[in-house]
Amino acid sequence: MQFSFICSKSGIEEEAGGSPSDALAKMNQGRSDVRQRRPVYKGDNSYQDEPKKSRAHSSDKWKSAACIALLLAFILTPVVILLTPSPIDPVYFTLPEPPEFEGVLEPNNLLQKSERIFENEISGPESIVVDGDHIYTGTADGKILHIYKGEISVLAKLGKGPCGGFDNEPTCGRPLGMRLTKEGYLIVIDTYLGLFKVNVATGDHYQLYSAEIPVNGKRPRLLNDLTIAEDGTIYMTDSSTKWDRRHNRHQIMEGEVSGRVLIYDPKSQEVTELINSMSFANGIQLTRSEEALLICETTRARLLKYHLKGPKKGSLEVINNNLPGIPDNIRRSSTGGYWIGMALIRKKNKFSFFDYCAEKPWLRALIMKVVSMDLVLQYLPKYGLVVEVNEEGKVIQSLHDPTGQVIPAVSEVEDKDGVLYFGSYNLPYLGRLYLQRYKKTKH
Repeated sequence: MQFSFICSKSGIEEEAGGSPSDALAKMNQGRSDVRQRRPVYKGDNSYQDEPKKSRAHSSDKWKSAACIALLLAFILTPVVILLTPSPIDPVYFTLPEPPEFEGVLEPNNLLQKSERIFENEISGPESIVVDGDHIYTGTADGKILHIYKGEISVLAKLGKGPCGGFDNEPTCGRPLGMRLTKEGYLIVIDTYLGLFKVNVATGDHYQLYSAEIPVNGKRPRLLNDLTIAEDGTIYMTDSSTKWDRRHNRHQIMEGEVSGRVLIYDPKSQEVTELINSMSFANGIQLTRSEEALLICETTRARLLKYHLKGPKKGSLEVINNNLPGIPDNIRRSSTGGYWIGMALIRKKNKFSFFDYCAEKPWLRALIMKVVSMDLVLQYLPKYGLVVEVNEEGKVIQSLHDPTGQVIPAVSEVEDKDGVLYFGSYNLPYLGRLYLQRYKKTKH
């Protein structure tokens, strides 16, 4: 038979059967157990709630749980990475073994003799036009700057604010390639907004072509550079119809071939497609006779030639299949050749991240899943390099900064009678080198 008791002011009352003394004895036994479970005062203002053996057992359980968690993380992390889709769909391609730095590519320190001008006063001067005492350039904050006798002013802004930051770039605009017409107008290609004509005296500008308008069924996503013929025809590169400028690393790592060359006809004011299926079509330059276009194909580290006239009209050929770097813009030199700025170098017997990944699309896909390319580039060795090529694509001279301390990378070289101006899409200054002071070029 079971009993239950309740406490009252009158003492213990029996609810059902059994001896009250027996019940009281059991109750006292319970109180004794309670007293034994009470915390033990240790003399240092702390209490010992459980025996040491119990605490050790609990600690062991926590260690076991931590080990299991680490093991699961070790096992599951690769699985999660493998199952996570890559932001790119890499294309397989090959590159030849990088060239030796010998002969005309023999390292020198000529680029180190450059001076940094307007340091921390401009941001990312990608392309440069020099006209007497006037310098024009476009910057990362969407401005077209006019520099005259050391004074910097804003000539024009093609987009609208706010500017600064990843999200604002497409509406703020990013001026890239620019040229001066024979009439003295500045023609600017904005990678997001299109093609513009700017009055250098007033800053007034109007749009020749909007990047919103598809060409051959596809909208340009990365308008990049331009060159202007004597009759006003403008040839411009669209590096990709898939990736915009903010994602240019994705485009390079993917290796896709949607790059092309477009033509703006000043008479009809229409834009048509001239060449397609290129891997990051970048710098573009008419030859002096205007019989051909020279085009830098960045992802393939090569120089192409498209024939506009003559017996080869309409044909595209590779005239340098193994440039010593990843090429950006191309401009005429004052001595008859063409300067090409290099974003990264490719040198035989020297590790090249770009070359190493070329034949490994799986590796490029994996890298883009887990690592920021900006972080990767930050830790690559710095080496400044520009090369001059002739019309057949042969390198005829090179300028180096082996330390990368003065000119770590070059997007464009503007040559005015042997005075070279160096632009870069991500540096806070222009470079300037009085080359004639240090050497006489022979061709």
